[in-house]
Amino acid sequence: MPGDDSHRISGDESDIGLEHHDYASWEAAANAALRGQDLSSLTTQTFDGIEREPLYTRESHGSKNDPGLPGSSPFTRGSRAAGNAFGWEVRQTHFALRDGTNERILADLDNGVTGITLRGAPTDHQLLASVLEGVSLDSAPVHLAPGSSLEQIETLIALCNIQCDDVSVLNNNLGLDPIGLLARTGRSVLEIEEEITQCANLVSQISKSHPNIQAIALDGSTWADAGASDGQELGAALSTGVMWLRALTASGLSLDEASQQLELTLSAGPDQFLTTAKFRAARVCWARIISASGGDPANAPLTLHATTARSMMTLNDPWVNMLRTTTACFAAALGGADAVTVEPFDSAAGLSDDTGLRLARNTQLILQEETKVSSVIDPVGGSWYLEELTNELAHAAWKTLQQLEKTGGIARALTSGSWQASIAETRTARLAALADRSTLITGANEFPDITEVKIHREPIPQEATTSVGEHKCEPLPTFRWSAPFEELRDAADSAAQRPSIFLANLGAVITHTARSTFAKNLFETGGIRALNNDGFETPPRAAEAFASSGCKVACICSSDDFYSESGLETASALRAAGAELIYLAGPPDAPISSTTEIDGFVYRGCNVLDVLATVHRALIGPG
Repeated sequence: MPGDDSHRISGDESDIGLEHHDYASWEAAANAALRGQDLSSLTTQTFDGIEREPLYTRESHGSKNDPGLPGSSPFTRGSRAAGNAFGWEVRQTHFALRDGTNERILADLDNGVTGITLRGAPTDHQLLASVLEGVSLDSAPVHLAPGSSLEQIETLIALCNIQCDDVSVLNNNLGLDPIGLLARTGRSVLEIEEEITQCANLVSQISKSHPNIQAIALDGSTWADAGASDGQELGAALSTGVMWLRALTASGLSLDEASQQLELTLSAGPDQFLTTAKFRAARVCWARIISASGGDPANAPLTLHATTARSMMTLNDPWVNMLRTTTACFAAALGGADAVTVEPFDSAAGLSDDTGLRLARNTQLILQEETKVSSVIDPVGGSWYLEELTNELAHAAWKTLQQLEKTGGIARALTSGSWQASIAETRTARLAALADRSTLITGANEFPDITEVKIHREPIPQEATTSVGEHKCEPLPTFRWSAPFEELRDAADSAAQRPSIFLANLGAVITHTARSTFAKNLFETGGIRALNNDGFETPPRAAEAFASSGCKVACICSSDDFYSESGLETASALRAAGAELIYLAGPPDAPISSTTEIDGFVYRGCNVLDVLATVHRALIGPG
């Protein structure tokens, strides 16, 4: 059983070098290591308000919920007793109308991809046939991207009927997602309730002739792309699922049949533990929904598809995206995802090239075939941290589901604007965390490389983003986390002369290096080159070097002792030498006798975006 510690090593533990330590002894050791800092400072919060503690134990977290066994209620540990022993479906997404798509699809399938997703699939039968020429449709499922039209669905099914002798083996997902399309575009052809009914009737017909096709996509990544929290993303996807259960059962399907028509897509982000917990929580919540609807969760499992989060992908230093997607894919696999799509590292720049596609599929293949991560059934089971995080996230998602149901469901929450407002609150909180760098993005708001050579890719085809129908609600924005920093970097890169800031380092290298390194890193996240040096013995020498640098902005970097002795003198000397803005590397309560000459402070936790915007205005002008 998870966390079962009954099989302890017997005998005298001291004989083999083991000692028993309780929580109190750990707490004492932790407090000593923190050197006066409060232990509570190690507790962090997610955007759902879930507290993540520094230590989880059997005594404090082990008896809240029984996660059961793999394949049994509440399905925390997987929908099947064998887990994903045979691996997950390795998917790759392609833009159907891009030149060379057929060759890329065949290359993917020849090299380990087991499922293809088409975006912007053509409605012309011959054109679709040419895109999928050479693809064995009865062994390699071709899925349609969420938000696909009825015409696209009819065309794909017609092609499958022609090429497949036994349509019962088809297990495509048809991408019906009018809610997600409404959220992304703000438009729909029909009133949303009418469109849902129309789709449900079509699904009922398809299910009779193609029993293993899943028609409906519950695309949680729609909400994640707009900045939603993990609990909001999952809760909204569950609300959409409840809506479809009602519509599909009204169209004549049983509850089990209706559930089998749904595939839930969730974003897999860079937070490994939170992502794993989200996929486990999804099964727990869905089992509760089915039970509340009068069904047996064992007969109505939910197919889970993971797509690595588009919101975490960066334009700058895009190679780091490979680390992000690897972590995300690994986390989704640990959580028991049935299918995974890895975004290519260069996808934020446009259409991925062949290298990007190859690396994306190989990320999955290495994790699946070489690390054998899927060979272990529920590898995170028994971790008090993961079990508690799963439980807390399930509660957060359920709370969101209840709030949406109180407003009349996800569709009404969208058309009323209340759901957009809820996500906007979280998006604002995310932006604040990015600005003060409590959320770090390597290459964007941390460790930038302002000398990097940018990559360039073909733009996304317009056909893939065209919206149709009448305006029904305010569309959700797309929020890539690194975008605010990238905008500043772009402005600096395109300036007639790259903006620069002078680091007025005082004392020996060992005295100023920590703060000068911090300041350099901070300013260069906005594309502002920081002119570093080994330090100056006196304020006049620092001011003289500043005057020779041609800079207009300076940042004083040194120790608290130097600040108390000569911080004000240095600031005054820099001002006399022509400094228009003077920053000090340290907190606002730094020991400087007067701050009259200091325009701002840079320190861990400050609003970096505000600092960068001020410097940009001074050096480049209004943006």
